[in-house]
Amino acid sequence: MPQRGQDGRIHPAAIFEALKQVAPADYIAVADGGDLLSFARVGLEARSYLDAGAFGCLGVAVPYANAAALACPDRQVIAVTGDGAFGLNAMEIDTALRHGARIVVIVSNNAAWNIERYDQEYNYGGRVVGTTLRHSDYAGMARALGLHGERVDDPADLVGAIRRAIDHAPALVDVVTSQDAVSSDARKGLGFVPDYQPLTAWDDAERARRGL
Repeated sequence: MPQRGQDGRIHPAAIFEALKQVAPADYIAVADGGDLLSFARVGLEARSYLDAGAFGCLGVAVPYANAAALACPDRQVIAVTGDGAFGLNAMEIDTALRHGARIVVIVSNNAAWNIERYDQEYNYGGRVVGTTLRHSDYAGMARALGLHGERVDDPADLVGAIRRAIDHAPALVDVVTSQDAVSSDARKGLGFVPDYQPLTAWDDAERARRGL
């Protein structure tokens, strides 16, 4: 698997390779984001798994992880999220600390809503508007709130950083990743609802609830 993108920053796939080496066998995985979720659905190996679902309800990583950790305190919960999705509920890491939810949050920090950025760059003449972020210091944010936080910009440091995060949970690992790593969802444009989702059943249940 690639360790770096063309820009020299960490390839998102390296996160999942590191998790294979260090995550407990019975851990609960949570994945969140757009581009990062596309990588996670291919590279993340876990027996128990939660993600943003068919409708891409972004921002679920930390809330889902907190709930899973409190419901299953004997199991490690590890959430992997894109930086954009993380920003929607980032303050919930404070909730983790206050309620003793021993979660590990791994942020793939590529400074972009990357599916949308890629779409703009390659399909709209390079006119990138409103889809770039900053390589903000999310590890620093975690430390400011009292959690263990580490920033990683070398793939060789991923395993050690994740291991220390597990040992000191609740914790956050801020991984500076490449925008050049293109997910399958980015290549086909904005994410779509996969086949075989029970959308009709959901619609029927909602109509029955509303008496329609």
